[in-house]
Amino acid sequence: MKRGSRPTQGYYGGHVRQNVVGAVNPSSGQLVSLIVPHCDTEVFQVFLDTMAVEVPARKGKRILLVLDNASWHKTKRLIWHHMEPVFLPPYSPDLNPIERLWQHLKSHHMAGYITKRGEELNDKLFESIRALLDRRETIRSVCRTHSE
Repeated sequence: MKRGSRPTQGYYGGHVRQNVVGAVNPSSGQLVSLIVPHCDTEVFQVFLDTMAVEVPARKGKRILLVLDNASWHKTKRLIWHHMEPVFLPPYSPDLNPIERLWQHLKSHHMAGYITKRGEELNDKLFESIRALLDRRETIRSVCRTHSE
């Protein structure tokens, strides 16, 4: 590649996507994440149920779950277990620590990755998230706010 030129990215013409839901504790680096087929109330409830097991209630500790304003986050029938939802102002993903982690995942683990097949994308995502689980300091660094 010539100095000063922009790198090119291959493109297959198809669009393959995968949904991931997750929550992160910026202090500890703990990540809870699920690769899911789509996002709706039922899928989000499965995530909340998973969170309830992975992040058990502790006496004297509040568990706040920072969320955007997706309709499936606000359904009345959701069972929040011991977690408290905290809704961000509209159009403010930069305030959500998990969004910073997703950007890191895309730029450090998925950059340059091309596939036409959903199973391959799913495998790549799984491997990438799995690698992050072993790197709590990276998660803390990426998800921490500037005021911490």
